[in-house]
Amino acid sequence: MIASTTQLHSHLLQILQQTEPITSPKSKTVKLYQQLASKSKYRSQNQLTVLEGHRLIIDTLANEETRQLYRDILVTEEALLHPQLGSQLSIQIERLMKEQDHRDTNKCRVRLASEGVVRAACDTVTPQGVVALLDIPPPYQLDKDTNMDTNTNMDMDMDMDHKDNNQKAKLFLLLDGISDPGNVGTLLRSAKAIGAECVLLLPGSCDVWNPKAIRSAMGTSFTVPIRSMNSWNDCLEFMDSCGVDPERIYAATMEGSEGVIGIGSNAGSSSTNTESKAHYHVDWMSHSNALILGKEGPGLSKEVRDSVARGQIRSVHVPMEEGVESLNVSTCGSVIMFEYHRQLQLHRQLIKDKE
Repeated sequence: MIASTTQLHSHLLQILQQTEPITSPKSKTVKLYQQLASKSKYRSQNQLTVLEGHRLIIDTLANEETRQLYRDILVTEEALLHPQLGSQLSIQIERLMKEQDHRDTNKCRVRLASEGVVRAACDTVTPQGVVALLDIPPPYQLDKDTNMDTNTNMDMDMDMDHKDNNQKAKLFLLLDGISDPGNVGTLLRSAKAIGAECVLLLPGSCDVWNPKAIRSAMGTSFTVPIRSMNSWNDCLEFMDSCGVDPERIYAATMEGSEGVIGIGSNAGSSSTNTESKAHYHVDWMSHSNALILGKEGPGLSKEVRDSVARGQIRSVHVPMEEGVESLNVSTCGSVIMFEYHRQLQLHRQLIKDKE
């Protein structure tokens, strides 16, 4: 085992040493990495982002879908010789390089670099010796061929047991100005885990291609469909095109919180559209739904709060014991999303039992 690992490192190093290594922290390559890591506008213009660290790069190279996104890799000899992860990294880089022999376009450069170069190209305090540039995946597009309007005739005793996986009740996650990269990354991981249809970013939301957000998401940013919206009205129109009625859009709130529930023209009304439902009282399976989560601290934007107050969209909350003021937005969102997933698993089991 030791001999084969040594041979692997030796073979990859021999290949990489055929090209002049990058040794200047002031090179154009390093400046490109630095601009992409620090400037959202530059990432948007070039449709590229930065990924670093053994684990994230190994995992994304191991995934056939995300492996196609790689455009440049800088790696130190020390990173390839890492006692626990060096061999895995070498295997994945070699596979990428072999696959590229059959590609005419979209190839990825792999180059050795000094520790000083990789340190300058990374935005972490203690880089691990490997950093890469990846294409930002294209934004989520509605597949009109497979997106059947799951709201049609759902209330007319339609037998949900006959719906296949492509026609399942979908969940769209809407981030309303959530700006903390850590919270956004956690929500992307949860969205991936429960099989969310996509994540929509409303104005003011964190750039999901910020390297810190990517690290927090543990690479799931590249596999969860994502789309940015220009305004709340644009989002409502897009939801309609996805077959999600406004009454199936749920804004996460504190139950009865001032300024969100029971305020405005519907104040004091018994209308069910302005009453917040506990997350486990929502039937997430009969229709496709959307969940909106507001910014840390201020909460939902005025436009979304107004939609709730008018009864245009609904609200949902996570019941808590007395003495707890609120939940972190990523915790609250994850709890609600996993209730959707619980119902989805139960629904699938019911279908399986009837087969």
